Amino acid sequence: MPIGIVEKIEGEYAIVQIKRQDMCGDCHACDAVHEAKSCTLKCINNVSSKVGDTVEISADNKTFLKATFIMYGLPLAGLIVGILVGYVISAFISQIDSELLMILGAVLGMMMTFVIIKNRDKKNKYNKMLPHIISIKNSTY
Repeated sequence: MPIGIVEKIEGEYAIVQIKRQDMCGDCHACDAVHEAKSCTLKCINNVSSKVGDTVEISADNKTFLKATFIMYGLPLAGLIVGILVGYVISAFISQIDSELLMILGAVLGMMMTFVIIKNRDKKNKYNKMLPHIISIKNSTY
């Protein structure tokens, strides 16, 4: 189980800094955001941990795969659908460059999926996919 340090408390959630795990494989997504081999997770704080506590986190593999699909698969699908829509529109409008319409469609398709994901996130639709803090390893207080 991953172990991290609570950096911040936001209501019933805790922001936890964890070091890169073996299960991350060749992902390296944390490298794009931070120089260090760590990442920040929003977790459900079931054990009333406090800032500075070292905690153990539990994340279900199915949930992790669903969240990965939402963050990477849906925008990719929006990109591909946008390219296809741009291509179809360019077949009917011959005065505009087809590559330009395809690029515009791709960007709009991807942006629409990001907007949908962001709106669902604001409505807390993805909270059931968040990892849970299952125990406090050592407390600062």
